[in-house]
Amino acid sequence: MSVATRIFQQTTFSKVAPWWLVVIFLLALGSFSTIGYSLDIVQIKEGENVLTHRGRILVQAVDGGVLLLTPEGRLLPLAPAEIVSVSRDSVEFKAAPSEDVARWWLTQLPAGFEVYQTAHYVVLHNTSRDYARWCASLLERLYAGFTAYFTNKGVTIEKPEFPLVVIIFSSRDQYVTHCRAEVGDGIEKIQGHYNLVTNVVTMYDLTGSGGTATAAQISRFVQNPNVQQSIATVVHEATHQLANNCGITCRWTDTPQWVAEGLAMFFETPDLRSARGWATVGAVNQSRLDRFRSYLSRRPDDSLVTLIRDNARFQNTETALDAYAEAWALTYFLLQQKRSAFLEYLKRLREKPPLVYHSPEERIREFTEIFGDVDDLNAQLLRFVSRLR
Repeated sequence: MSVATRIFQQTTFSKVAPWWLVVIFLLALGSFSTIGYSLDIVQIKEGENVLTHRGRILVQAVDGGVLLLTPEGRLLPLAPAEIVSVSRDSVEFKAAPSEDVARWWLTQLPAGFEVYQTAHYVVLHNTSRDYARWCASLLERLYAGFTAYFTNKGVTIEKPEFPLVVIIFSSRDQYVTHCRAEVGDGIEKIQGHYNLVTNVVTMYDLTGSGGTATAAQISRFVQNPNVQQSIATVVHEATHQLANNCGITCRWTDTPQWVAEGLAMFFETPDLRSARGWATVGAVNQSRLDRFRSYLSRRPDDSLVTLIRDNARFQNTETALDAYAEAWALTYFLLQQKRSAFLEYLKRLREKPPLVYHSPEERIREFTEIFGDVDDLNAQLLRFVSRLR
């Protein structure tokens, strides 16, 4: 399986962008060296031109291919055949300021997008200002709830190195048209996504107003119980972004998909009536619990093993919903009953070497080293879930 496929498995993507396949070169000889934090300069051939990219090389393969982290926070894979030279500047690598990041992303978007900036987010939108403000407020409340939860559990939260970029299209059609090449045909079935490569959350105006929603319309919209799942989708994708930028998980290490999705679903329960929004962190995610309970009657004895050992169930449309529900149940159980062990597991995952991926057997072994026998844990999980209300 290619690096591209592995990385994109932790997003909502159904297909891999073809240009990302050059990342396969990084595994060509299976040996890597990690590079420091000075500013790296990579010149590449593009047709008759030579382009210069500056950033931080995360990995350099023995065949000469590199994975470059750009000042905007993007991951840029460069194959050896296109690289002209690699050098290092004495200047320290620094993330680009929010204004420069916003300016760069505006060049990648259709005309008409504006910038709405908050303490932690750069929101690029062609929606109404009111909708951009509401989304930014929701995201800032998520940020506060997310960071407070882990800080209160003794976890050191890192300040995001890069601005947290969110793109909001005024309509679903615009979102689908613009993102189809990035996401693939699965774009028709989702309301937003987080891209591990670009580090950006992209979504559209959920009110259906065509980008003209007023504050009053948004207020009525969020009070409709039928839209809670749509809002949960926004929260889910933004949680992926937060986890990967605050030091809970890492974009370029081997994070099992059950972990990434379980964490995102753990924070899917905002109280939209509260100014804080996330006073309900740790609340039971009722929709995920209901789905898991409906799965129990047909759940195989080795279900927990198959969830842990690889990401295959998440990639199969026939098994994905049950996999998500089980990932939520397992994550919720571990955070409630075995928090110290789970936090140790997260620490071990994020400290792995870049782009080194474990076999199914290695994943199981690593899991049991932290949590003990899988069958015993499965019995504990089922007893715990049976008591949830």
